[in-house]
Amino acid sequence: MRTKRFRYFESEGGYDLSISDLMSALCCIFILVTVSIVASLKEKNLLADKYQELQQDLFLDLSQEMGNDLKEWGATIDPETLTIRFSSDDGFDARSPELKSGYKKVLQEFFPKLVSVLQQDKYKNEIEEIRIEGFTAPDRSDPYGEGSEHDYTSGIELSQQRTMNVLLYCLEHTNYSQESDSVKKEEEKEWIRKHIVSNGYSLSRPLGDNGKLIEEKRKLTDAEKAASRRVEFRIKTNSDKIVQQFQNVKE
Repeated sequence: MRTKRFRYFESEGGYDLSISDLMSALCCIFILVTVSIVASLKEKNLLADKYQELQQDLFLDLSQEMGNDLKEWGATIDPETLTIRFSSDDGFDARSPELKSGYKKVLQEFFPKLVSVLQQDKYKNEIEEIRIEGFTAPDRSDPYGEGSEHDYTSGIELSQQRTMNVLLYCLEHTNYSQESDSVKKEEEKEWIRKHIVSNGYSLSRPLGDNGKLIEEKRKLTDAEKAASRRVEFRIKTNSDKIVQQFQNVKE
């Protein structure tokens, strides 16, 4: 049986292209596209694995370093967000930004342990921020009532003052640098100063008594208000950069 051929002509002559030649070319294109997709998926999986491994390792090292102290401090660690949470009711008097003496002692024990983990070579370049975040909740003594504008704005001021006081106390009154060499000690302190920040969020992001964020807008129970009043140390890694790399990988 004769193979059907297509004839193309150019200025300097012509050439024949058979159907089998076309199929071979299409197969080559298909193989190249398939290889490209497989390589892209592999790279995405590697980036995802890198992110998960970093989060898991950091959570495990923090948990191991702090051990049973977490329970004594009344603190918890969220493995998904790397958030270490303290109750504001334990750390401050009602409506006061001043740290209680017991909370100062907790910070003297806690902050050096936190820094000792974050300063490890495998983490130091992966940390974007150490975020101290404060949250408030209305109490029965509020004359303006729950959800009022006054309650929110006063909560912003209170939560900002509390987190700032926590930050300053950690930097100025805890022996967080264990370096004996004066140059290395100053480098460590400089690294901490560049990476630590504090923010107050007032009534936003309320928590249930199970420690999970409450998404719906409703009146909080007394237990939920107590859970929502808190100060958190959230470790923000360079995961955003990993996600950006993930998005830049060609489909």
